[in-house]
Amino acid sequence: MSCMGFEYQVWEDFVKCGLNTGDKIRVNPSILASWERCKKRGQNYREAISLQLPPEIIEQRREAYHRLIKVAKPFLEELYGFVKGSGFAVVLLDKDTCILEVLGDEELLDKDTSFRIGEIWNEETKGTNAMGVVQVEKKPIQVYAAEHYVCNNHEITCSAAPILGVDGEMIGILDVSGNSAKVHKHTLGMVVAAVKAIENELRLKAASAEIIKSYHNLNAIIKTISEGIISFDENGSITNMNPVALNILNMQEENYQSKSLKRIIKKDKIINAILDNGQSIVNHEFHLEYNHKQVRILFTAHPILGGNKEICGGVAVIRELKEVHRLVNQMVGARASFTFEDIIGDSEKLQKCIKIAKDIADSTSSVILQGESGTGKEMFAQAIHNASNFRRGPFIAINCGALPRDLIESELFGYEEGAFTGARLGGQAGKFELANEGTIFLDEITDMPLDTQVALLRVLQEKRVVRIGGHEPVSIKVRVIAATNRNLKEEVRKGNFRDDLFYRLNVINIDVVPLREREGDILLLANYFLRKYSNMLGYSVAKFEPQVVKALENYDWPGNVRELANAMERAVNLAKGRNISLEHLPEGIQAPGEVRKNKRISRLQKSEEEIILETLDSVGWNISQGASILGIARNTLYRKLEKYHLTEKK
Repeated sequence: MSCMGFEYQVWEDFVKCGLNTGDKIRVNPSILASWERCKKRGQNYREAISLQLPPEIIEQRREAYHRLIKVAKPFLEELYGFVKGSGFAVVLLDKDTCILEVLGDEELLDKDTSFRIGEIWNEETKGTNAMGVVQVEKKPIQVYAAEHYVCNNHEITCSAAPILGVDGEMIGILDVSGNSAKVHKHTLGMVVAAVKAIENELRLKAASAEIIKSYHNLNAIIKTISEGIISFDENGSITNMNPVALNILNMQEENYQSKSLKRIIKKDKIINAILDNGQSIVNHEFHLEYNHKQVRILFTAHPILGGNKEICGGVAVIRELKEVHRLVNQMVGARASFTFEDIIGDSEKLQKCIKIAKDIADSTSSVILQGESGTGKEMFAQAIHNASNFRRGPFIAINCGALPRDLIESELFGYEEGAFTGARLGGQAGKFELANEGTIFLDEITDMPLDTQVALLRVLQEKRVVRIGGHEPVSIKVRVIAATNRNLKEEVRKGNFRDDLFYRLNVINIDVVPLREREGDILLLANYFLRKYSNMLGYSVAKFEPQVVKALENYDWPGNVRELANAMERAVNLAKGRNISLEHLPEGIQAPGEVRKNKRISRLQKSEEEIILETLDSVGWNISQGASILGIARNTLYRKLEKYHLTEKK
């Protein structure tokens, strides 16, 4: 159809005098709307405006749209192959109608310099045209000959469609423009098809980029996880391992590919349960030996299901048990808080104890702390630990007298799953395993049952633990500090404590001095606790009245430092910031002198009993020799043996 046809006549009528209603309904509504926009802004209908962006701006635009250009270029070339030689150009524009790429016949490009990279083809510059209309309406359209608002474009027909990004927003425009006489009725359809292909490729590229990004993110996450991660396929062959898993298994990164997980962990039953039955394994503990490295691990694994719920592999998490124990100890506070600086006292006897403890702190030898209740044996144990080479390890304290006899072995040495009724799933590590590379403090060790003493002796000798119900020994490196408020030698003599265990433990013996023998320390400690509890309870620090000072110094303190601390806390609560008087002290401390005298007599008798026992043990219970050494008659010695119910240990 020539430019002098109906379209031209309608266009001419519109630009000169407007259209009647009958003619309006015969014009494409999109074209008519564009004409009206052009006329409203007073646009020149005779000549289009040429707007060419500066080279640096063009370069910026092309860089911003480089992904679109790269994806669209092959489709532009394919589309141009259909129209080549017929005076057409295939044009790629950005969303602002700036030409980014153009392929066309030389006759068209040479004749019409508007088809060049960097040229703007919006309605404001070129009037009604397919590219400008697509920018406004964001839908495919063909603008034929005189449908263009500017008459110097009446010789061309342009067919354009919007290119939508993965989010559905328009990111560009594809156009085919050329001689109106040679336009094909399917040109717009070809453009739309090419646009759909470009959009599909964009989505594919975006999905691929997202997959690659997710893969790298996942890899980065896996590498930073503190547990060992192993992925494997449906055949049990390893597909990936993170650095922690490689370290645990003593493997090189290039050596794990396609290795069988069964071959490494040697637990066919577990792997079969995952891959054949889809079963999850949670915190299964076992001993592993691979590449000349022995390690005990916790193993957790889950199957991976495909789209049809078929098992296509699995992922396992492995953790070295000693690291698990270290984290457990951190969480439960298995650490020593006291140092030698926290032991308060200036007395000569206490300072002697502290010196011995400091001197042996860096040794690995076992220590026995003997002393009355409340003297601070655990404080000494913690101070020794913190001054030792084990200070970076855990400090595990266990009171042997507080545990039921039938549970003490499982607490100390742990147990395997199913070892006894009530044993937890997966078993449990004992205190010796938890204390590995640290210190274990066995308080009230004289309360330990004899059969447990046998097991403890074996652990100390072999430096290995075998859990109850288990067979595999676990090597340990533990410093043992034991404590008791009894005379350990007497307990051995009575048959309550094994002599072989005594000699094994009694490498270093420290007698923690009772408070009554610490000259000058009673008042020093009393003032310390007075300040501590006053600050803790929010009272001003008061002073002791003279009679209180005398009472504190004259009292025997059978409960030692613990009793003194409790007495001061009570006094601060009652005094409420006032001076401490006798009425604020516990009644026992205010007891008549005769009560304290009786207590001293009782302790003297206890000392006499111990001296008699040690003397007779040294002479093989020869009564004559013993009486001679003690400087008493044989009959007197017999009476004392009867009085204290003492007999020779057989």
